Amino acid sequence: MATPPNYDPNAPFDPTNVNDPRYDPSRDPRYDPRWQKAQQRMWRDQMRAQQHQVRATRKAQQQAWKAHSQMQRDQWRAQWGGQRHTSIVGPLLLIAVGVIFFLIHTGRIAMVNFFGWYSHWWPLLLILIGLLRLAEWGIDRARAPQDAPPVRYTTGGGVVFLVILLAIGGIATHAMEWRADNNGVQFFGFHGDDGMQHLFGQKHEEDAPSVEQVISANGSLTIDSPHGDVTITGTSDDGKVHMSAHKQVYTNSDRTATERLRSLQPTLEGSPDSLTLRVPAVDGGGADVTLLVPATTRVLLNSDHGDVHVTNMKSPLSVTSNNGDIEVAAITGNVQVHANNRHRDINIRSVAGDVTVDGTGDEVTLSDITGTAHVNGDYYSGGHFQHIGGESVYHSSRSDVRVAHLAGEMEIGGNELTIGEAVGPMLVQTRSRNITLDKISGDVKVVGNHGDVELHLAPPMGVVTVDNQNGNVNVSLPSKAKFSLQAETSDGDTHSDFDGVKSDGRGMLSGSVNGGGPQVKVNTSHGDINISGNSMPPLPPLPPMPKLTGFGAVGVPSPPTSMPPSAIDAINDAKQQTADAKQQAREAVAQAQQALKDAQEKVREAEKEARDAAKDK
Repeated sequence: MATPPNYDPNAPFDPTNVNDPRYDPSRDPRYDPRWQKAQQRMWRDQMRAQQHQVRATRKAQQQAWKAHSQMQRDQWRAQWGGQRHTSIVGPLLLIAVGVIFFLIHTGRIAMVNFFGWYSHWWPLLLILIGLLRLAEWGIDRARAPQDAPPVRYTTGGGVVFLVILLAIGGIATHAMEWRADNNGVQFFGFHGDDGMQHLFGQKHEEDAPSVEQVISANGSLTIDSPHGDVTITGTSDDGKVHMSAHKQVYTNSDRTATERLRSLQPTLEGSPDSLTLRVPAVDGGGADVTLLVPATTRVLLNSDHGDVHVTNMKSPLSVTSNNGDIEVAAITGNVQVHANNRHRDINIRSVAGDVTVDGTGDEVTLSDITGTAHVNGDYYSGGHFQHIGGESVYHSSRSDVRVAHLAGEMEIGGNELTIGEAVGPMLVQTRSRNITLDKISGDVKVVGNHGDVELHLAPPMGVVTVDNQNGNVNVSLPSKAKFSLQAETSDGDTHSDFDGVKSDGRGMLSGSVNGGGPQVKVNTSHGDINISGNSMPPLPPLPPMPKLTGFGAVGVPSPPTSMPPSAIDAINDAKQQTADAKQQAREAVAQAQQALKDAQEKVREAEKEARDAAKDK
């Protein structure tokens, strides 16, 4: 082997250096199997060490990431926990529930009436809670700095659970009430006379011994009846109160029935100037009481469950009924009625005095009242007024009606409000109802929403104001009347039959008719306005009120004889024309139905022929 340049013979010998002249392959350790194995072991150890180092690094990174995440969560919880406030909803809800149960427990509120109300209005609870939460958020945002984080409110799991229970209770009671309304059953009670008491067992009944008690000429009688009908008639002519009662209990035990019937005896107590009739409250029982009293007795009646009938009295009357129909007739004196049952009716007629009715019920009917008639409350089937000598007032959550004198009828119910033969000043304000006023004189103001207005005026007419939204307005005025007209609609057509009325072509009418007079102002939106004339005669003089009668038929005022013959003939002609028009309409409907049947028969024949032709092919 040639000696390489720069060779140093004194350098240490490297047995693996092939460029060294002293290199001997037999002495090269790399060719030694033992050295190769040692190198492999060293390489494996290095790889293991690297893998351990990678795993340790990865584990350390994971632990560091978990610690950092935990620190961030702790900081987030601390931050949000410091910003979280307890909502006022929970305390208010607990206070309200506590107050309601306290009033029920102390007898201030009847449980049956409360749950009947709650079944109808319970969704307002959720709306109120939402409004409170929204108000809290709004107040906090208004008071906090702009860069401040929002405050979180919490109601707590217990309050949420309570709200869920109240909602479930509201749904359940509403379902029970709906089932009751469709099967003749009330909530926790029945429409029938026996109520829910028949669930307690078989019926046991007996007549109580009659009771007589002397009463002063103008004495007072207070009646407290927890369960049972009460009938009062002012036909006693011996200065005494005559009482009879029919008792009934429900139980499966004859012994229990005997004890309850014995304890159910009504009692009359007090002095002749002030008597009190008390009917004991017995579980599963009640007593129907009939009273004959002097006509001048002042009666104060409180009935919790049962119908009330009062007739032929010549003194003021006050009736409070929580569950039962009320019928009052032939009363000389003021009448006050308070009702609290949406499923029951009130019928008051033939009263020489003022009548005031408040509360809730199904339907209220007032007729032949010489004084004023005031009704305040919600009656779900509406109200009916007829022959009211004084002011008639009907005020509910949906309507407000005031009529100075009602010679005809007023009907309020469903989607209609109609008044016929009335004298103003008159105010009619309602929503989602069609308004029809016929034969009206004097000042009239109508405020409507989502309904049509029909107004037919009779002389003498006064100031007329109609303010309607989303509906047509038709006003019929006496052709010879003097008035000033101003009408406007924002989206509709206008029409007038009177000379002197001008239209600007943009939904407005204005002008003076017959020289001008009382102001007639009509406004509506999204509807047409039609102003027409009529030949309606003045309203006749008011007939005398009918004689006061009891629960039998009440005489109806006879038509006035002071009307001119031409007016009577016109009325008769109008009635005949109306009857002819109805007959023609019925005939037209019958012809249309027959034509429809014929057309359907032809269609069926054509279809049959087409099917037969298809089969032949």
